[in-house]
Amino acid sequence: MKNEQWHSSFIVHPSSFPMRRPAGVTLLSAMVFVLSLLQLTRAVTLALRRPVLTGLGVSIPLTYAVVSAAVWGAALLAACLGLWRMARWGRWLALAGVTGSQAQMWLDRALFARSDYSRLSTGFALGATIAVLAVTWGLLWWPSVRKRF
Repeated sequence: MKNEQWHSSFIVHPSSFPMRRPAGVTLLSAMVFVLSLLQLTRAVTLALRRPVLTGLGVSIPLTYAVVSAAVWGAALLAACLGLWRMARWGRWLALAGVTGSQAQMWLDRALFARSDYSRLSTGFALGATIAVLAVTWGLLWWPSVRKRF
């Protein structure tokens, strides 16, 4: 009997830890975190490989590419944290950050892309952009999610 009481005190009931945010917002926060990591990794990679890339004569100004990737990475990381905490500003920063980073990607593609691969991958890139924007905007404007912010 005494042994049964000891074990029952360590049981965690599912209702003991209610989720503070909808599951969709948790997944969106994870997606925005991944987008942030991709941008930050891009910034670090471009900065570290600057001498090699300069010698290759890439079409995009490297300082611009490093700074823009770092800024978007930081903004998306802040948005991820805001979504995780269900902060009102996190919702707006996620909408602006995801949309802005995708728009800049397309602007960079239009201004600086010269390779055949860039033209070949346009369809995939467009599909990925549409999916990311649809998930972000669709979820954050969903009525039951929107009223929780």
